[in-house]
Amino acid sequence: MKYKKSVILLAGGKGSRLNYVDKSFLEFKGKPFFEIIIEKLENFSEIIIISNSPEKYLKYNVKVIEDDIKNIGPLGGIFTGLKNALNDECLILSCDTPFIKKEFIEYLGKIKGNYDISIPIHNFYKEPLCALYKKNSLSEITDSIKRKEFKIAKIFRKLNVNWINIDKLKNSEEISKGFFNINTFEDLEIIKKM
Repeated sequence: MKYKKSVILLAGGKGSRLNYVDKSFLEFKGKPFFEIIIEKLENFSEIIIISNSPEKYLKYNVKVIEDDIKNIGPLGGIFTGLKNALNDECLILSCDTPFIKKEFIEYLGKIKGNYDISIPIHNFYKEPLCALYKKNSLSEITDSIKRKEFKIAKIFRKLNVNWINIDKLKNSEEISKGFFNINTFEDLEIIKKM
């Protein structure tokens, strides 16, 4: 089943806690993180990678767009992705979450409803970088950037948010583990043992 939704893979982070390594190209079992994620996205009609180093992806058959507004964190990547996406609904994913479960990505692909953003929540943790955003959230994101409020949570106040309670889903523990993201050398050591 194909979903008429775009995927925006955020790969513009600086990786400051990992000596400024490009986390998109960190590997698990010999494969770069972004490739592991892309393999789970076959049912989405468009994939966009937001990266400030598009030249790194030349040998891959992927659409890469540079951040319109650099150095403001993931909100800038979300803004750029939504602006350029072909579809109204976009799944935002971060390139440093290679263990995100395909079954949960498929679950997000099937979500319908009159919301601006659909965000997973588990054990009181919100996951705005594994969430569905509609293009009509762009105006609030734009305003937030103009106000220099770059924390994603700031946009929730004025938007219609559909909170997805992971704890109530089947296989909730496995889905929650999939949100594990790699930020530090300690995290890299953890995944070596997996």
